[in-house]
Amino acid sequence: MTCIGTAGHIDHGKSTLVKALTGIDPDRLAEEKARGMTIDLGFAWLRLPDGREVGIIDVPGHEGFIKNMLAGVGGIDVALLVVAADEGVMPQTREHLAILDLLQVRSGVVALTKADLVDEEWLALVSEEVAALLRPTSLAGAPIVPVSASTGQGLATLLARLQEATAQAPQRPDYGRPRLPIDRVFTLAGFGTIVTGTLIDGSFQLGQEVEILPRGLKARIRSLQRHRQAITVAQPGERTALNLAGVGRQEIERGNVVTLPGLLQPTTLIDVRLSLLADAPRPLRHNTLVDFYCGAQVVPASVRLLEGDELCPGESTWAQLRLQEPTVVARHDRFIVRLPSPSLTLGGGEILDAYPAYHRRRRSEVLQRLETLAQGNPEAIVLAQLTGALRRSTGPTPPHWPAYEIAELARLSNLTQPVTQQALETLLTQGRVRRVGTYWFSLSVWQALSEAAIRLVQDYHEQFPLRSGLPKEEWRSRLHLPPRLAAEVFEALRREGLLTEAGSAGLIRLPGFTPNLSAEQQRQAARLITIFRANPFTPPTRGEAEELVGGELVSALIERGELVKMGDGTILFLREAYERAVALITSYLQEHGTITVAQARDLLGTTRKYVLPLLEHMDAERITRRVGDTRMLVSQTAGI
Repeated sequence: MTCIGTAGHIDHGKSTLVKALTGIDPDRLAEEKARGMTIDLGFAWLRLPDGREVGIIDVPGHEGFIKNMLAGVGGIDVALLVVAADEGVMPQTREHLAILDLLQVRSGVVALTKADLVDEEWLALVSEEVAALLRPTSLAGAPIVPVSASTGQGLATLLARLQEATAQAPQRPDYGRPRLPIDRVFTLAGFGTIVTGTLIDGSFQLGQEVEILPRGLKARIRSLQRHRQAITVAQPGERTALNLAGVGRQEIERGNVVTLPGLLQPTTLIDVRLSLLADAPRPLRHNTLVDFYCGAQVVPASVRLLEGDELCPGESTWAQLRLQEPTVVARHDRFIVRLPSPSLTLGGGEILDAYPAYHRRRRSEVLQRLETLAQGNPEAIVLAQLTGALRRSTGPTPPHWPAYEIAELARLSNLTQPVTQQALETLLTQGRVRRVGTYWFSLSVWQALSEAAIRLVQDYHEQFPLRSGLPKEEWRSRLHLPPRLAAEVFEALRREGLLTEAGSAGLIRLPGFTPNLSAEQQRQAARLITIFRANPFTPPTRGEAEELVGGELVSALIERGELVKMGDGTILFLREAYERAVALITSYLQEHGTITVAQARDLLGTTRKYVLPLLEHMDAERITRRVGDTRMLVSQTAGI
């Protein structure tokens, strides 16, 4: 379905014209009727001569309500620019047209209202003035129709031209990613919370669970309406009313976005192509604070110019906008920027990346990537998403490895999943991407990650040559990979023979690596083991052993299984002494049934300092089980 939006100066008859065309008064507020002036957005619908039904958004023309105008104009497909024949082009005519041009609304009709108040010669002059105004804009060549809402003059012709314009307007795509920017919130007795907006990017169904962003509120669609008629499915481009269960009116505001749970994420940083109006009063400087309008939302933002220090009137540039509040946008969304004070439209443009990395300015690789996003085919766009956010670790900045599953990649690229899948398959045959489990990498990112992953293990072997390998969790953490992705990456490298596991201890090593003791370390180890043998049940503590031969050698002996650590590792036993102690205690238990700490101490001829960690270790190994102040064999307590 197509949505028509009005535009034009105050008192040029926008609302009166809408009422004449539809029979619906879009001015719904008592203040609007009392003042005879549109203050907020108004809504109506129209059945065209060919039977098609279209929605209409009527916007205020007063410069003081431009914020309200912008909340509605972002969802329109066809512009109905209204110019009063007796006044001609006025300031808000120009500003509204500039906004339509920045939003790239390419289909529209001009209604010269109050045509009954002027003569033919004047009407021709105004028509030429309007045509000249349209010529450098996206509405160049739009038909101009003289009309009179009071006499009905030209209304049939206007309807015919609107029918042609709506037929020519591009259809809203269905990406399967529904978004409804909320432009109105209210309650009705017996129904609860109702929100309205123009649905884009997908459809909603009756009974669906939805999420209201950026607040993250969950709700359920209790009922759906289009033009006050109940429907079960809302389609892209339709003016839609959602009756939401589970949220209160006070929890939602204009500018929030209704979508499906988990489908979209708010952002505070976006990459854009920014254009400054030719009649902007001055250049736009780097880091200027502006108001950012997109959909039905307005958010303060600072403009980071990526190519220079200022943008001159009539020029365009690549920029990054830092938003002061979380905002829901998508690639290809059009936006407007205005100065907050004095209130003035500066320019606008197109969002290229809704979730970019922070860019340093004047970087050729950044500018090239933005050019690709702006001009590229699906393969180039997907590859840019997979490549552009690569950030290797420099100082305190952690590395980032862009790897995405298809659904997330499609969302970031603003493509459908089938198109994204096809692009990936094409890139795969060209050897430009790599599939790792369910994740996709660009080849350059995968190569960089592989090198980093292997280098970590190599460095660890060099630093700790006596250890069997790098703990998996440490490897994952130092690469800054989420657990599931880390598992997929390791498995891919293992299959390629680049990394392997060291036994079952959760360690990663290079294939062929084995920890080897030097001749000196072997002599030190033999000396330490001799000391342990001399005092099998009162051996040196770990701290004492490390003072004798060093911590690395002690750790290596533990890892090799020659020393067994008890509890927190403070107490160590030689493997043969540990096995002998277990055998003595087990034999005692088989004969006597239970053993106390004191009895075990006397049995081994040791002290409580050693026997208590030993018994706790046997409990942990499920050899014994503590019952009160005694231990029993686990096999003997099975029936207890």
